[in-house]
Amino acid sequence: MMKLPMRALRFGHRDGTLVGAGPRACPKCGADVGEEGGHGDPPLRSVREGTRPLAIRVASVSLVAAAIAALAALLPACGEGKKSVRVFAADALAASFREMEAAFEKLHPDIDVRLDIMGSVLATRFAPWRRGDVLAVSDHRLVEKILSPRHATWVAKFAGTEIVLASHTSSARRAEINADNWFDILLSPGIRYGYANPSQDPCGYYTHVCWALAQKHYFASRGNDRPLARELEDACPPERIALDANRLVTDYLNLARIDYAFVYRVHAIDQKLPYVTLPREINLGDRALAAEYGKAQVDVPDYKGGKELLHGSPIAFGITILRDAANVPGAEAFVKFVLSEEGQAILRHSGFEPISPALVPKWGKPPQEILAALAKPEP
Repeated sequence: MMKLPMRALRFGHRDGTLVGAGPRACPKCGADVGEEGGHGDPPLRSVREGTRPLAIRVASVSLVAAAIAALAALLPACGEGKKSVRVFAADALAASFREMEAAFEKLHPDIDVRLDIMGSVLATRFAPWRRGDVLAVSDHRLVEKILSPRHATWVAKFAGTEIVLASHTSSARRAEINADNWFDILLSPGIRYGYANPSQDPCGYYTHVCWALAQKHYFASRGNDRPLARELEDACPPERIALDANRLVTDYLNLARIDYAFVYRVHAIDQKLPYVTLPREINLGDRALAAEYGKAQVDVPDYKGGKELLHGSPIAFGITILRDAANVPGAEAFVKFVLSEEGQAILRHSGFEPISPALVPKWGKPPQEILAALAKPEP
């Protein structure tokens, strides 16, 4: 066992980790003070000068160290038999997965689910080197693109949603905006709107695809060459592009820094926001229109600082178990719960459209027990 300096020992509350503490500190500067209240360790004095013998002081320290060591040895026993499953999840899944965490732990009291919520691109990059067990992202393609084959060998498409235009109660012109005029209102003077950074959150590049489809739906299909997608991109300055869709809602829309935000429908439902439903031809929420969505192509910045050509596709959240997962049985149990009827009911509560059975793209090779019961190969 690694020995820590005595000044660094203090008990944590969750897992017995020993973290910071030590001798008394000066209330003004924070420096260590000795028994006489001066800075630094007190000088050793003789017994005749009124201080305790050095041997007694050493013995006292030894007794304290022994007591701390004894308590530390007992701490792991408090959580003995309870293993953790670390889950990295897209910010859009925050409400659903927190509800799943509570429900799953009731069914599996020996497992502690630990959630890390962030944008999907960040989650995909962080999960392997932060020893994640399960990864759930808002674009299943990220798993193959970034993690396969070294860190992941499959992904299951388990839920869908759509892009909507969310607002707040005091958004300008909210009473008149609708599915037919939203772009004209957004481009009118004084209206502020935003979206997520496409290099960090799929919601951002899905928004660009939505704009490209809107250009075709409202104009190109009628012989009008208006460059709507370019107009929408140019009218949104960088300061209105948030790191991810969750921050777009909490830090921009909820604080009335913008009037409208392009987000997933689940964001609007979880945050109880008013929103405009966009036509299914452009909102990426209808799997039956996959071929039409695929005709849209957009150049967006990627997380490496370059550009990437993306084809439109229905929004499909993906879930996988990482190859170097520390708790494979626990990870499998959690994924099965997400794909189960109870898990799907929780997803519906947030406005997701569960994909049942889940679909595994052809490149993937998932564990047979998951594939047989709750998922099937994609046609």
